[in-house]
Amino acid sequence: MEIVQSVILITAAGSPIGKAISLHFASLGAKLALVDIDKVQLNQTYRACKANGAACEAFCLAQQDEANIEGVFDSIHQQLGAIDVLINYTQGTKLPALFSPSSVDTFSHSMIDLATTFFAFGKQAAHYMRNYNRQGVIVNLITQPQDNEAHPNFDSTKAMVSGLTQSWAKELANFNIRVGGVVPITIGCDCNDCSGSHVMNQHLQYEIVRSAEYIVTNDYFNGRMLEAEI
Repeated sequence: MEIVQSVILITAAGSPIGKAISLHFASLGAKLALVDIDKVQLNQTYRACKANGAACEAFCLAQQDEANIEGVFDSIHQQLGAIDVLINYTQGTKLPALFSPSSVDTFSHSMIDLATTFFAFGKQAAHYMRNYNRQGVIVNLITQPQDNEAHPNFDSTKAMVSGLTQSWAKELANFNIRVGGVVPITIGCDCNDCSGSHVMNQHLQYEIVRSAEYIVTNDYFNGRMLEAEI
């Protein structure tokens, strides 16, 4: 797929990763639909993209239910044109260890919070691209929480995203809609006290952004995951 003049919807666009992705695709000539629940961070990304000459619009999502997400897709279509790409980004959550107190309840709530919006955007993009006969791309992207702790159970979240990516790709193949995914091994801390991890974080952001670009532009990439690493 050609990125120039493509309409790319980016969720969590106000986050550091979302902002990096937005600026990168803006530099390649895409039209950007920036979506986030945090209005302040979203506006920061929007202003940065506009300052770089990007054609973009910001959409603050007050509630992350299906009706509101569908409304965002309609607004994007009206203001920017037909949507070609969804960068379906979410930040992972800390899942409990098996023997931790109330691990079952904690796991259930964590997975519901993580998966609901992620799945809802994927579903709406699939419906939209099928209905408008778009040979579109869905890029599923997940990162782990940005702090100094190790999260071995993040592998479970990565496995969930990988499974959804593969099953969506099979389900949407007949509609010429491709689905790929990107997961990092780790994300470094952004704090000033971590002298080495901030540099690591910038490098990993670059790897994630380039992986997303590769999936969008490679017409043969479908149903697979890329793992960005240091």
